[in-house]
Amino acid sequence: MVEASGQFRTGTVVIIFVLGLGLGWIGASQRALVEIRARDSAGFEAMRKRVDEEYIRRLDLDGQQRQVFVSAWNDAHQEFDQVMGRMRPELDSVLQRIDARVRPTLSPRQLAVYDRLEGERRAQLPSRPVGNDN
Repeated sequence: MVEASGQFRTGTVVIIFVLGLGLGWIGASQRALVEIRARDSAGFEAMRKRVDEEYIRRLDLDGQQRQVFVSAWNDAHQEFDQVMGRMRPELDSVLQRIDARVRPTLSPRQLAVYDRLEGERRAQLPSRPVGNDN
């Protein structure tokens, strides 16, 4: 009888441990998904900043090196935006072709979500250069 009681307690402890481990894993996975979605929806500028900060951290830059790094990459980001802006008409054409293929397959509910998501994505694209509004 005493032996059966000890086995019961051991079994109970094991079950509680496994349940706790499972719940912790589920909670951590859920939190990671929320953080990834927030990071991915933060926009292009937030991604650029995150990448720059990661470079600075991994390179272990001192104050002067950091200043040069940030200045150089800020200039480069402006140049990237200009290049992407010049490509914007071509990008818009590609996006229109994608829309023409995808939109007919979506339900009205899916179409509303798609329009919102595409609006967010296109708002992150660099604007067209002045005088190129065709």
